[in-house]
Amino acid sequence: MKIEGDIVNVNKKKLGFTLIEVVVVLAVVAILAAILTPSIVKSINDSKIARANNETQVIGAAMASFYKDLGRWPTKDGTTTTGNVLYVLYSAGNPMTGVTNWISTSGTWAAQKDTFDNHLARNTPRGATVPANQYSVTGKFKWNGPYMTEVTADPWGTHYSCNVISLWLNNWTNYAVYVLSAGPDMSVTTPIQQLITTTTPPTLRGDDIGYRMK
Repeated sequence: MKIEGDIVNVNKKKLGFTLIEVVVVLAVVAILAAILTPSIVKSINDSKIARANNETQVIGAAMASFYKDLGRWPTKDGTTTTGNVLYVLYSAGNPMTGVTNWISTSGTWAAQKDTFDNHLARNTPRGATVPANQYSVTGKFKWNGPYMTEVTADPWGTHYSCNVISLWLNNWTNYAVYVLSAGPDMSVTTPIQQLITTTTPPTLRGDDIGYRMK
């Protein structure tokens, strides 16, 4: 019995790790983590940028389908007295920082903003529920949505926005239109007014991500 007990004790000792072995394993894990972490972070960031690029295109396509059905862009203000007054459409999410006109919280620009969802997901411009204040659902040109189920925030939790003013207001028709994400820094640096010329085509600034509609 004593011999068997000694064998059991020896086997128990073999099941454990020495302090040196544990330290070596932890060192190897730390080295691998240091090597792999930048690559993983870059892959995550790249996937977010790819998602934002794709989603701006999807929103743009939904707006184009809206135009095909109604013969006008989603700019109705939800009243019968004026039909085209919206300057900016935006999605769910936190407001981005940066160029004032994209993010105004006071004044004319703030008053003339609305959500994508009110036009693309629901026929409720500015929250309108009265048929007279909504897009027509009868006739040749009618709202035939939803064109999207909802327009969510960008991958960094901020708004997607579109400067729809340049799609309808006469003295703004020579400016480019973007469905825009402010990108990883969540601050938009692209001017809302980008003149379209033959020599200086509009370009996105900083890390802004967008789909150009016009």
